[in-house]
Amino acid sequence: MKKNWKRYQAPTKTWGIPTKEYFWAPKTRPGAHPGDRSVPLLVIIRDLLNYADNAREAKMIIGDRKVMVDGKVNTDANAPVGLMDVISIPELDEHYRVLFDQAGTIRLVPTAEGAENWKLCRVENKRTVKNGLTQYNLHDGRNFSLEDNKAYDTKDVLRIEIPSQNVISVYKFKEGNIALVTGGKHIGEIGKIKNYEIVRSSKPNLVHLEGGISTVEDYVFVLGEDKPVIDIPEVGIV
Repeated sequence: MKKNWKRYQAPTKTWGIPTKEYFWAPKTRPGAHPGDRSVPLLVIIRDLLNYADNAREAKMIIGDRKVMVDGKVNTDANAPVGLMDVISIPELDEHYRVLFDQAGTIRLVPTAEGAENWKLCRVENKRTVKNGLTQYNLHDGRNFSLEDNKAYDTKDVLRIEIPSQNVISVYKFKEGNIALVTGGKHIGEIGKIKNYEIVRSSKPNLVHLEGGISTVEDYVFVLGEDKPVIDIPEVGIV
């Protein structure tokens, strides 16, 4: 797989970088997040945080084990970084959470003190495995198995400790809870879940939020009960 592509081919709007300033752009390696909804670690260090003037310097910083993703050192400059991932630079005591703003651009939001030790993960699906355990598959590619009495459902959001993956709390996908829209024309907006509409066809089910926001269920990411448990860029509760 090529590690670079022509910049006009890259999702520069999502990354928030100029399209024509340079000819080449790094390409995300296949991983936990889709290529059009993630950004290479190199771009975060060089373009979003401005800690390097060029790709060579950014690769040196990453290769020197100075950057952590979700509590673990990551030395892959092309690693995909996406929604809710936590970027840490321990030497500078800086920590950021990856989110989308209302323009659909990836933003790095500084975390509150202590919040770099956990992240939010959406349950995409689950299945029964041997020994009566249930395997939960999360939106960022990670999975783990627990006894079924935990009863987490798909579309629920788990607040997990990183890197241990211990579940701290769960935010249920239900009416009245606060949710973030992560795709479509309402990307970056938040509001309380008003109701869940099951569509009797091949089309996806719909979720209606207060404020007249409607979107497909795959774009709904619960953030808490009475208020969001994380800071959101450029968003007010509707």
